[in-house]
Amino acid sequence: MIQSILLVILSVSTTTLAFLFSIQKKKNVQILANTLQFLILQEAEQEKNKTDKEQSNEDFLKFVSDSRDWAYQYIDEVQASLNKFITDIEPEILYFDTYGDLMSAEPNYNSMKKISGAYKELKKMLPEDYDRIE
Repeated sequence: MIQSILLVILSVSTTTLAFLFSIQKKKNVQILANTLQFLILQEAEQEKNKTDKEQSNEDFLKFVSDSRDWAYQYIDEVQASLNKFITDIEPEILYFDTYGDLMSAEPNYNSMKKISGAYKELKKMLPEDYDRIE
């Protein structure tokens, strides 16, 4: 009989504690949700309160960063194109520089001489170790 009473008391106590625990858990979840909502609203408010100067500075820094990236990409593309041109044309220019005096009577001799000079000037634009850079 005493065991039955203790069992009932224990069951009621356990049920009551479980009920109180679930109520407390719901309150904690609600407090967490309210806190997150407050933080989100506060961040949005801070974003609104940014001054025009701060926004302007951020935009300028983004522009500078984007421009730098674009410039590096452009330089890489130009150097690669120059290197391809030099690689493709160099044998002909070297042949002309070696044997060009024998062709001085040819009609294209003066043109080839100009092209050879322009090629050498263009080749100076690339770093000397460009083709060894990976």
